[in-house]
Amino acid sequence: MINPTITFDPKEILGKLSNLGQVQLPSAAATALNLTVYAMRESIQQAALVTFNEVVPFTLASFLYQKGSPANLEAVVYIRPDAPKGNAPASYLAPHIYGGLAYRTRFAKGLGRVRDPSPLGGGGPILAPNRVMAPTQSPQGVRFTNRGRMSPGQYEQIMSYLANTDSTRTAATGRKRAASTGARYFYMNQAMVDERRNLRSSKPGIFMAKGRRLMRVMTEINTPSFGAKFKFFDIGIATANSEFPKILMQQKFL
Repeated sequence: MINPTITFDPKEILGKLSNLGQVQLPSAAATALNLTVYAMRESIQQAALVTFNEVVPFTLASFLYQKGSPANLEAVVYIRPDAPKGNAPASYLAPHIYGGLAYRTRFAKGLGRVRDPSPLGGGGPILAPNRVMAPTQSPQGVRFTNRGRMSPGQYEQIMSYLANTDSTRTAATGRKRAASTGARYFYMNQAMVDERRNLRSSKPGIFMAKGRRLMRVMTEINTPSFGAKFKFFDIGIATANSEFPKILMQQKFL
């Protein structure tokens, strides 16, 4: 969270106040504070658009603020810490703010709980804690959204299919939907990849079989690491220090 402390001397900012003006000051300060955190949110949103190649509307809408009041002159700008159906913005943006390994998504965590069904997998999970699955950029097999990303529905379908490989209960899983399109998904670990000579990539991954066609839809890679390129705190504090005194001086005092 951004929670900068803004200290000010009313006489320095506004000059000599009347007694009534001093009474009005907390209300004016609260107004200025709330307008400031709104400006901070806008500055952070603009910075996100510049910093990242593509920002989905959900991420932009996840920069939130909590207003102050005359009795509590404190306001906070923060990133949404939860998501009902997905990954929490505060979590997946954290590596870009502080630096470090990419956030492990729900999909990656799920694959970390699914056992590799191949005997060559040694009974371990599909994904190790330091590995992730990256969708291929090939148009074959991958259903892209209008933003050029794998569709959430296909993520769900892949997870359901792999998690229920040995299950006959297909009505409530993605297996039935996948089967209706003639598609089957399976994971090919490194040992399996090494056994095949006709693959373009020698990396393990998730494949889709449709008829006699075999298409790679995801490639297993090491979890990427990011630098602290999104200056969330710096931008928020700089905006607060710039805007608050200016907005406060625009308030009317007697």
